[in-house]
Amino acid sequence: MKNEHLNSEEAQKMVTAISEKMNPLLVAGRSYHAEITRNEHGHSGGGVSFYEDGLLHNYAESGKYTEDEISDHTDAIGNTDFDDLIRFFPVHSKVKFTFKKDEPIQATQYTVAMFLEEIKNNIEDNRFQPENKILKKELLVHFKPEADELGLFIDSTEYFENSMRSFDFMQNSEDLKSIYYLLEEKLQTLYFKYENGAIEAQSNPAFEAHGLKPLAVTAIEVEPEYKKRQEAFNEGVKVRHDFFNSLGKLDERILYLRVGGFRDNSWPENSTSHNSCKMRVIHTPETTILITDGLTDIYTRAQQDKNLEYNGIGAEFYMEFFGQIPYEVIHKHFAMALINSVSQIALRHGDIKSLMLAKKQISIEFTEENIEIWINRENHANHNLRTFLTPEGFLKDDSFGVLLGTESKLVPQQVKFNLEEVLMINIKPVESVWLKKTKLRSEDEETAKEARETILKEWKESGAWNLVPLTYQKEYVQGDPESGGMVLTPLFPFH
Repeated sequence: MKNEHLNSEEAQKMVTAISEKMNPLLVAGRSYHAEITRNEHGHSGGGVSFYEDGLLHNYAESGKYTEDEISDHTDAIGNTDFDDLIRFFPVHSKVKFTFKKDEPIQATQYTVAMFLEEIKNNIEDNRFQPENKILKKELLVHFKPEADELGLFIDSTEYFENSMRSFDFMQNSEDLKSIYYLLEEKLQTLYFKYENGAIEAQSNPAFEAHGLKPLAVTAIEVEPEYKKRQEAFNEGVKVRHDFFNSLGKLDERILYLRVGGFRDNSWPENSTSHNSCKMRVIHTPETTILITDGLTDIYTRAQQDKNLEYNGIGAEFYMEFFGQIPYEVIHKHFAMALINSVSQIALRHGDIKSLMLAKKQISIEFTEENIEIWINRENHANHNLRTFLTPEGFLKDDSFGVLLGTESKLVPQQVKFNLEEVLMINIKPVESVWLKKTKLRSEDEETAKEARETILKEWKESGAWNLVPLTYQKEYVQGDPESGGMVLTPLFPFH
């Protein structure tokens, strides 16, 4: 593609300024190259390499020069800030920049054909394992928008002389995303096969003008162990969703989480090409459930579950609300942030299932700062703690507590999944009167246990059980800055 994106007056001024700054650093007879991909937050790539006398020179291929000579030279060129030019190109563009002595900077936006040629070259580049040459490679990827991200669901198999290897991650999946956006987000499935030095590509829908023929492949061959895990994963998801649907109506909309920052423990699937961290909303006849959807995914890596025995961490976490709460309200609720924080503690613990089976109920305390409210990818920030809890009723010493493991009238505490019995762990805030050293904060386990049992008894006798209201606020004050814009509607039995 031509570099029409650099035709503006602003772009041309920058090209001229950078060319003048760069030219003294360039050596005649060398052709310099750098590839940069623009993303939503900036760009990636930009490492400079050069060809001289037909040989490539970069960090990996230094040729007749030392690594220091190469890096000192190319780093100086990189310091001219030529990568600033990427901002004139559309987001998700990949651009190849070319520099030559006494010539203007050239910029070429990647086409689908260029991407496929680069994939082919990367497959054939086996300098790190020259004895293990790839004879054939197949890749099938499905594209799925996931809130503000693009999910890539990839199957990939490499064939060697006496073996094959399957995996779900392509080293440069950014290229696949760039192809998707280059085709104006219309691409649903892409397939390619490399064999005998040639690459063939198909897609749904077809883009024959770009070299993508109509898709005729629905699945590729994968190695037996990979297939076994793939089938177990799919069965686990089906069992979980069948269970969710048995409770009520599972909302089709998925709440994708922005897991990161100071709580970025990976969920079991540990996906690097799509978002496996999700929550769902279930509307039952009398309640609304907000529940994690993926902590019981199987571990896709054998080193985490060699014998395929576990449905992830063996537990999902949920909160159950009185009444019918619309999805549009629940997906902004503080509960999403709270459930995520509890889940992150469970992931860090490593064996929450065994702990819950041994103790039945446990309490956890947080400060407001402990709860990461920037968790909802679709909604950016969720509402804050004070839209849900009243400081006088639930905060003590700047902390609030939740009890895990409260029994529900509807949701069973243990459910048989395809690999094991998993737990459905309820989360419910406890009043601040219980946050004392003579109660939940006691160092004596028997005293703390007695406090937990008394709390459960009181909840059952009141008819509340594990249920929580949309908010514990007694009234809504229009324009209250602490409300975060949320309509605080008290629900039975909390008046």
